[in-house]
Amino acid sequence: MRSILTIILNDLKIFFSQRGNLPGLLVIPVLLTLVIGWSLGQIGGDSGPTRLRVDLIDLDQTELSSELIDDLRAANDALVLCPQDNDADDYCRLDEEPLQLERAVERARSGSSSALIVIPAGYAGALEGFERVDIDYYSLSDPLRPDPVRQSLDAVLQRASSASMTTGVAGALLDNLTSAIELPPLAAETRAGFLRTLYLRSQEMLTEQPAPVRFRVADTASDGEDGSMNGFNQSAPGMGTLYVMFTVLGGMAVLLRERRQWTLQRLVVLPLSRAQILGAKIGVYFSLGMIQYFIVFAVGAAVGMDFGSNPSALLAVMAAFVLCITALTFSLAPWITSEGQARGLVLLLSLSLAPLGGAWWPLEIVPEFMQTIGHLSPVAWAMDAFQDLLWYDGGFPDVLPEIGVLLAAAAVLFAVGIRSFKYE
Repeated sequence: MRSILTIILNDLKIFFSQRGNLPGLLVIPVLLTLVIGWSLGQIGGDSGPTRLRVDLIDLDQTELSSELIDDLRAANDALVLCPQDNDADDYCRLDEEPLQLERAVERARSGSSSALIVIPAGYAGALEGFERVDIDYYSLSDPLRPDPVRQSLDAVLQRASSASMTTGVAGALLDNLTSAIELPPLAAETRAGFLRTLYLRSQEMLTEQPAPVRFRVADTASDGEDGSMNGFNQSAPGMGTLYVMFTVLGGMAVLLRERRQWTLQRLVVLPLSRAQILGAKIGVYFSLGMIQYFIVFAVGAAVGMDFGSNPSALLAVMAAFVLCITALTFSLAPWITSEGQARGLVLLLSLSLAPLGGAWWPLEIVPEFMQTIGHLSPVAWAMDAFQDLLWYDGGFPDVLPEIGVLLAAAAVLFAVGIRSFKYE
């Protein structure tokens, strides 16, 4: 173990002694993180997720409660109602378990969902009877600031209340009119059908009005400063991920150079096993990748970026992604024949996998088929995990699928790389 650490420290010393490595490690990533983070914050927080995960429990299970749910979707198409709108990728993070009230309340309390809406039993009866009905709403959002979910719900409830009020007034007027002119009262079924038709027509007329709510981004604050912080929630992990690839994949050229300079061959004749030598080389590039992440996230910390409530999960995502890129480096290194070829491959992989996987912009703004293709890139899995942690205040259970995919890819790539690695 001591021999491995000695090789790692020596290689890191050599790396940092070469001044040409410092701009790519320190200057450019820091500047891009600041510029992009500030820019994304200034355009209204468009750097954040374009869908809001909202838990909805319907205890009424009536036609009117279903209409309320449909109206909520129409009022704000950024809302993903869970479990009603959950997709094949389990965006709601339900893990195929039923969403009971107790679990939904805990998800809202932990920030795993943007909000919880509970439609109570008796909702339809209260509307039809022109009575007060309370909708339970759970959220961590500041009540003094605009909340896109709450505003969407208020807009829909206002329409439902207006239609209910219209129906109630019409019913009272109909009863008074038949009494005043001494007509026989309408049959209960006829009266209910008339009022139901009136209610639906009122709903249609109110729905035809322009929707007052069109939010696209979760947790966007109303002032410019907090908007900038949200911008850094995209730029810091995105730029960090991009430059981790630049730094670690650059090891392909270094390994080729060491082989041509007989550095690796000299290590082989030392009293070290090949496993120790290879482990040390893997440790070098893993360390450089983690250092790159720490530098970029330190910039985020300096400007007040919110890192969520689970730093250990954040660290695990970083480590899993760096391991995956390190494994990719060692799987490609044996086939590199020139430093020019290595540099070209680094640029090609970094500048294609990064935007494809959502390092430059959230994947949710691209078409669905591009989101599927994007997950061929390990960057997409890392950015999904970062989004869960930084935007939704998730924890280890929320990012375990992403970490698992990255580690599985790393294991396969390491197996390929170790099998074909050339010491001579």
